[in-house]
Amino acid sequence: MSTKTLTIEITTEEIIAILKRTSLPTVIVEGCDDMIVYRNIEKELAHLGVSMLPVGGRRNVLDVFNRKNEIPNHVRVAFIADKDIWVITDIPEEFADDQLIFTEGYSIENDIFMDGKLCDILNDSEKFEEELKDFIEWYALAINRMINGCSETISLHPNEVLCPNKRPWLLKLKDGEEYPEELRYRIANDYMRMVRGKSLISLFLRNAKNKYTHKSILELVAIRPGPMLKRIISEVEAAITPSQPEHVAS
Repeated sequence: MSTKTLTIEITTEEIIAILKRTSLPTVIVEGCDDMIVYRNIEKELAHLGVSMLPVGGRRNVLDVFNRKNEIPNHVRVAFIADKDIWVITDIPEEFADDQLIFTEGYSIENDIFMDGKLCDILNDSEKFEEELKDFIEWYALAINRMINGCSETISLHPNEVLCPNKRPWLLKLKDGEEYPEELRYRIANDYMRMVRGKSLISLFLRNAKNKYTHKSILELVAIRPGPMLKRIISEVEAAITPSQPEHVAS
């Protein structure tokens, strides 16, 4: 499947139909933005003949997983999904399965950030840390609102969050609302996992003096997998490798 076709929306029914027809070990992944990383994982698993199938988002990955009983038994399949908000609230029990592999951090960008040790290559890490602190002050509030069922976006670009004219409005508490100081502390102490990965990389790029792009970072780290990506590769391999029949003594 070419990268150009990945932007076409695909339904769960169509994904199931594809899986019913395939003879290849298949890994269901989210979509276009992640394919730079997942194509390299595919190469790492080339000895197994693995095919990556992007399905247009996390929701589709989980929907197909919930219908995996419709996939023929001879089709070896694994699923990779961003942990997303579950990096803070924990993965629900119904999604705890060896075939479903989650990122270590909020998203694959978090795992890239950790594997690439991106903070170590910044010339001015102090400025990054200062801006990260200010970003997390807003992010903790937005995440807390989301967890509590409010309609809140956590995808604002750091440039918007750090804008002096917008910060007072973004940090303004609602009537009866208390600032989630404990959550802010928790996120600040584990920000590489808990801050939304795209935001984290955008904040890095803001401080990297135009040396990199989002795409170049994904490419540079993915071709040299570190512990986070290696863990995903290992778990995918285990999920799609046929179990050996137990030896019966004669």
